Amino acid sequence: MRMTAIATWSVAVLLPIGFLASLATSPAAAEDGAFCISGFNYDGIGDCSYSSYAQCEATASGTANICLANPYYHAKPDAPPARSRVSRRRN
Repeated sequence: MRMTAIATWSVAVLLPIGFLASLATSPAAAEDGAFCISGFNYDGIGDCSYSSYAQCEATASGTANICLANPYYHAKPDAPPARSRVSRRRN
């Protein structure tokens, strides 16, 4: 009987904790655009799904919202240019 009470208590406590933990997302996972719209209708830093400032400004136009650079955005580095191969053939 004691094991049943412990198991029931464990499920009753751990299940809500797991659920609440699943709702919390890391900034990097949730915010993948370079610019965020922020203002009255948005919590925190807002919706960071905009890849350009112009996109963000177009959405914010006519509202009390503003566009900001995403503090969690990390641009992917450009690929280095391909090395040209020097022919080692002798003519």
